[in-house]
Amino acid sequence: GPLYDSSAYTECKLQPEKPLYNGGILNNPLVNRDRINSPSFVLQNLQNATKYCFSIWIKINEPEPALVRASVVTEATTLKCIGTVIAKEGCWSFLKGGFVLSSPSNLSTLYIQNPDGRNISIEIASASLQPFTDQQWRLNQDTKINQARKRAVNIHISDKKGIGLKGAGVRVELVSKDFPFGSAIASTILGNPLYQKWFVERFNAAVFENELKWDATEHTQGQLNYTIPDQMVEFVRSNQIMARGHNIFWENPKYIPKWVLNLTGSDLESAVESRIESLMNKYKEEFIHWDVSNEMLHYDFYEKNLGPNATLRFFGSAHRADPLATLFMNEFNVVETCMDADSTVDTYVSRMRELKMGGVSMDGIGLQGHFDVPNSPLMRGVLDKLATLGLPIWLTEVDISNKFNKETQAIYLEEVLREGFSHPAVDGIILWTALRRGGCYQMCLTDGDFNNLPAGETVDNLLKEWDTGILNGQTDEHGSYTFFGFLGEYKVTAKYGNATFDSTFSLPRGKETKQFNIQM
Repeated sequence: GPLYDSSAYTECKLQPEKPLYNGGILNNPLVNRDRINSPSFVLQNLQNATKYCFSIWIKINEPEPALVRASVVTEATTLKCIGTVIAKEGCWSFLKGGFVLSSPSNLSTLYIQNPDGRNISIEIASASLQPFTDQQWRLNQDTKINQARKRAVNIHISDKKGIGLKGAGVRVELVSKDFPFGSAIASTILGNPLYQKWFVERFNAAVFENELKWDATEHTQGQLNYTIPDQMVEFVRSNQIMARGHNIFWENPKYIPKWVLNLTGSDLESAVESRIESLMNKYKEEFIHWDVSNEMLHYDFYEKNLGPNATLRFFGSAHRADPLATLFMNEFNVVETCMDADSTVDTYVSRMRELKMGGVSMDGIGLQGHFDVPNSPLMRGVLDKLATLGLPIWLTEVDISNKFNKETQAIYLEEVLREGFSHPAVDGIILWTALRRGGCYQMCLTDGDFNNLPAGETVDNLLKEWDTGILNGQTDEHGSYTFFGFLGEYKVTAKYGNATFDSTFSLPRGKETKQFNIQM
């Protein structure tokens, strides 16, 4: 089958690139250009359970940039959004997305439109629609995993003269995974050895669900209380679990302390500066990341009340307080859907570039990942475009809506996790599955006694699949033992005759075979 093409562009170009896959099934498209504000393609004989990857270059004849959305209408359903781009006048912008149909279609139409109802002249070029069967899609994912998450290792065992020893016993064990995979935790993990044991056995990364948020640490003005987060920090530290800091500020007024909402001017300015100083000084170098201004694409309380440069100041103060922490934007509805005009992939990229130009030290892309029905081609297309920024991407709050039953949640969760883990630009995944009193936000991995629910079974199966485990073998006639393992820290034991040798080695990302030599 076809190899997935991860090419993507976020810069507006004077000329469009050639179509991906040579146009795929659109190499001789039936295009309707009668309506210049809504060009469309006629699609015949589309199959269900097939991933269709769509891309196109778009230019508009309007002085102001405009959102352009691709949609698909079949006999049975309408897919309102399969990809978006913010198009401009005088240059070509790249839309990348896709769709999956739940039932086959004999005749469908793919529309390119401005969703705001503006009468905009839209030009199109280099359209492509490439189908992948489920088997082909999985093969492409596995290929990407092998390239980005694994590496070949050659262990060479020799005598004191450097001559290879044939038949030496070799035992290799992956003791620490390189890829951060974790879950949110709540204060309910404190004093709960069963919860702690369950968590530590699975995860190497964590985030505190609510305990670091401003309303949790300073519910009443001037009365700071870090008792709970202090204990949670001690838990992750003692178990060598990396933790994300979530969050310094939340732009949504619903989650801002009530006393802060009543402040204005210099009083509000003083309060936010005290918040940054207090939180960041207390937990300096404890958290690898900080979500500085949570959901800033959807809400803007602080910029409304402190001026348009408030976010720039937040990031600047946070970086000065903890220069080793990576500062993140953290948003919902970027990879989950393209229906949210506030958080399209181009809107996210544009905001990051704005902040960078303002001098912000921000080096992390946070994508929450609160999914309904996942759209894998769209998710991968969005990740491809974000990857052009060259910054680490984290899926920070992954779950599946509880409007689905537990079995369906597990199926959709596997789809999302495979998509994230197989994308080379994704540097970590955090599940939003903290088990607290009353359950979880949308999706639990276990019941109250830590017996797996279907989603938990999915996670355990994937963790096992993405683990080298324990390997036992013998060296060949050249004294070599070769394997292909996941990145991380390894323990190796070599035995030859009565001699035993124990050692460790790191397996970082790289294309060439890792060479590890043991002299007995």
